[in-house]
Amino acid sequence: MKKILVILLSLVAFTSFSQELSEEAKRKFSFGIDVFTDIWQDLPKTIEPATINQGVDIFGSYNYIINDGNFSLSPGIGLSYHNLNNKSLTMTVDDSTIFYPVPDSINFRRTKFTLGYFDIPIELRYKSKNDIRFAIGIKFGFLMTAFTKYKGDDYLPNDNNKLVIYKKTRIPNVSKFRYGVSMRLGYKWLNFWGYYQLSSVFDKGKGPEMYPISIGISLMPY
Repeated sequence: MKKILVILLSLVAFTSFSQELSEEAKRKFSFGIDVFTDIWQDLPKTIEPATINQGVDIFGSYNYIINDGNFSLSPGIGLSYHNLNNKSLTMTVDDSTIFYPVPDSINFRRTKFTLGYFDIPIELRYKSKNDIRFAIGIKFGFLMTAFTKYKGDDYLPNDNNKLVIYKKTRIPNVSKFRYGVSMRLGYKWLNFWGYYQLSSVFDKGKGPEMYPISIGISLMPY
């Protein structure tokens, strides 16, 4: 949540800065943020996902205007974070990563699985004269971080059930690369946005073959 707040504040700052940019610069460069929830597909039965799995994506791109018209090809770079809020922990069994439920005897507030990527999106965009926007694209991502976070009573043996926060920063077998397709539709700075990840989060045969479908809104001040 703190990361999302920082990124939203950054967006406000960039929006203020964009007011000083020339129209030509705004036409060639784009900046935005996607705020979304992930709908996780093909989860193992041991995982009970939350209804809302908040995520955020911040990006910038250069627009190659096609024939000086309404279409542009827009490659860029970005950072994105995906969350899976659930009731499970991870462990490695026979060189594979599995999720196992937190025992009912343990009181806990939350557990989550988080992935962070450095992205390279490429979109084909259309922008009408009255600022209606539509875009389809592909996005490639390179893993930056993968971790689980637990907050609740201490589940380790020989402890006094005190409240703890555990963060496990080395999750084996998470794929170092991902790819998927995206779509954007909106008016001026407000857009609906979706991303369908085609690759599995974990290496084949080394963990659950699960992947997120992201749905949310996209804010593009220019």
